[in-house]
Amino acid sequence: MKETPTSPAPEESFEAQRPRLLRLAYRILGSMADAEDVLQEAFLRWSDRHDEARSAEAYLHTIVTRLSIDRRRTVEAAKETYIGPWLPEPLVEQPGTNTMEREEEISLAFMVVLESLNPTERAAFVLRRAFDFDYREIAEILDKSEANCRQLVSRAEAHVHAERPRFETNRAVADQMTDAFVQACHGGDMDSLLEMLTADAVLYSDGGGKASAAMVPILGADKVARLFLGIFRKRPSDVSLCRLNVNGMPGIAAIQGGQVVTLFTLEFVDGRITNCYVFRNPEKLARATAVAAGLSPGEDLT
Repeated sequence: MKETPTSPAPEESFEAQRPRLLRLAYRILGSMADAEDVLQEAFLRWSDRHDEARSAEAYLHTIVTRLSIDRRRTVEAAKETYIGPWLPEPLVEQPGTNTMEREEEISLAFMVVLESLNPTERAAFVLRRAFDFDYREIAEILDKSEANCRQLVSRAEAHVHAERPRFETNRAVADQMTDAFVQACHGGDMDSLLEMLTADAVLYSDGGGKASAAMVPILGADKVARLFLGIFRKRPSDVSLCRLNVNGMPGIAAIQGGQVVTLFTLEFVDGRITNCYVFRNPEKLARATAVAAGLSPGEDLT
């Protein structure tokens, strides 16, 4: 007797899509913690409804997108009362790894630009430009007309293209410059720091009211350099530094008592530092602490 083919178990079909779904959710939400929560909820819904779905891929992308939009609205509400600058949760990995691919689409500068889009615009833009869905598919996912979806993407593109930052994608240059920056800060070398920073360099520091941080962006090479020199000069003796990947680029974590207490990463244009992103809010450093705990013990960078 010929056996009837069986469909994959819901767990198998979901896991096959998980990496792509996680990339989608992170780009819409700007938070890996929120993205993982969305995937958990999506799996529960998939487990209950998978027999009704014509396509696992279509159903899962639809439910993850819609859940992400709903979660993103909650994030937008939280930003209204957030203390100090808001930065997306950093995507932290061990050095030499990059599970999200295409650094230009997960760079912090690019993720910051996406923060200015409303949740539906952001989802439409990500689906079209990062995942290459056609407008018919986007319309089905968002439950809108194709014409409306074209307008959403067009508005988002106009804004992103106007604000989209240039940045250095040469990883060797970024690694070399980051190491030189740390050594200059440790050595108190103001002149070297000023040579590395562009005149209009900006530092964004996210403490969320839970850790000390600059309440507004710090503008100008001189102010940025002096702030970093002060931080390194006052660094407690029990704080060590290690390298991590932050959104596809080199980052530096300060570890105290087994916890990452500060994480920073730099962005470059033509071999000079344009933006500095400093994370101090412990709620955005949990992933960094977990990743740092998996590193082999090594010497302090300084």
